[in-house]
Amino acid sequence: MGETAARLVILLDRAVTAEAALSALRYASTAAAMDVAVELHAVSASVKLLHRDAPDDAGWRAALAQALELGVELYACPQALAGQGMQGEDLLDGVAGIRGAPSLLAAGLAPGGRFMVF
Repeated sequence: MGETAARLVILLDRAVTAEAALSALRYASTAAAMDVAVELHAVSASVKLLHRDAPDDAGWRAALAQALELGVELYACPQALAGQGMQGEDLLDGVAGIRGAPSLLAAGLAPGGRFMVF
């Protein structure tokens, strides 16, 4: 049997400010630098952090750029988007797509998958 590739699924739920979500991006970037496949899923109000016009926080923007450069995949929850009055075109460039709970769970429950929640 071959080794199962490691995958880290980071769920942004309660971290709804740039300051609160910075730790999630640091873990995402660190794992990606260790050749772990990383998905970061924004749900609930945290989806606002992926809006192209917010937040205007230099630390958040730099951490986000680094995460993307390292291959972290960013996803927004479709229900969260609707709940925040957002649409797909409101998302930052670099957001990989819109995925709901089944995709998030499938990634984290697959062999080699792990979850972190912020």
